[in-house]
Amino acid sequence: MVGGDGRVVANRDQPESVPTRPMGEVPVIVRVQWADGTEEWRPARANRWTRSHVFVCWRDDPGDPTTERYEWLRAGDVMRSVSWLVPPHRTAARG
Repeated sequence: MVGGDGRVVANRDQPESVPTRPMGEVPVIVRVQWADGTEEWRPARANRWTRSHVFVCWRDDPGDPTTERYEWLRAGDVMRSVSWLVPPHRTAARG
């Protein structure tokens, strides 16, 4: 699917059988691989899912509802939380 900004999601992948009704609005973080080779992680909402895929939606511009995207991604590209981020460097408090 091409979004309002013209970018194509290269890692989109629709399962053979899809649920026809929404199953929820679960906050998630998705890995998006763009057709130009760039990759990003962005907040989204899971709307439908199977054992292997998740139907997600997000806005390219959070303030503009016309930029809403809907994509099927493999389940491995969708997470509820991440723990692999590097924490900020903290200096020891001096007393």
